[in-house]
Amino acid sequence: MLAGVAFAGTITGTVMYDGDAPARPALTATKDQHCIDAVAGTKSEALVVSKGKGIKNVVIYARVRGAKATAPDKNPVMDQSGCAYYPHVLAIVAGSTVDITSSDPVAHNVHSHAKKNDAINYQIPQPGKVIPHKVAKAEDIKFTCDIHAWMTGYIVAVPNNFFTVTGYKNADGAWLSSADYEKSADPGNYTIADVPAGRARVVAWHEELGSANKTVEVPASGDIAVNFTSADFKKSTK
Repeated sequence: MLAGVAFAGTITGTVMYDGDAPARPALTATKDQHCIDAVAGTKSEALVVSKGKGIKNVVIYARVRGAKATAPDKNPVMDQSGCAYYPHVLAIVAGSTVDITSSDPVAHNVHSHAKKNDAINYQIPQPGKVIPHKVAKAEDIKFTCDIHAWMTGYIVAVPNNFFTVTGYKNADGAWLSSADYEKSADPGNYTIADVPAGRARVVAWHEELGSANKTVEVPASGDIAVNFTSADFKKSTK
């Protein structure tokens, strides 16, 4: 919350897919037996839609005048596990340092395609090695692995601490796999609490769909609903 702000509300809503979602394509590993075994039976994370039409891995944040970015005390972690980036989409506040690591017994590399931040390209030769990587500016950054071409992930750095990601966890707070999310009835629920009262622009980002935004007046207490559908999103022309 902003310093000195006495009144704050909660932004809630859903992010839903219009119509029938396309089938998720299967992933195929082409190198390293560990990866071939780990990836067998898995599917693309690029667009995951639940039975309830909810869309997973949508980063939602509120642009609030005067809000500052406060990095967390503990560095967020992006792992390479099962020859996949985990989590597939990691949302952070700009200025955070991410600990990029690997749990896999095979070599990976971490190839950032950043445009506003340092575009690192490092190898992680064995499990347990940690690369602290500071993401200074707000940006959605694609990561790949040059050794294993099917591996992609995203770090999305947002301008303040009012953000969340859809489909990360179930109602009990446990991490939710994409396979389990697909089977769920979740309508893409999200909540951003303690947003200062007043005008805010609510922004939604998704790797395949693009981005959408809506401007609202956040109440001094209570909730305001801001819902999105896939039809609201537009891909960047940059």
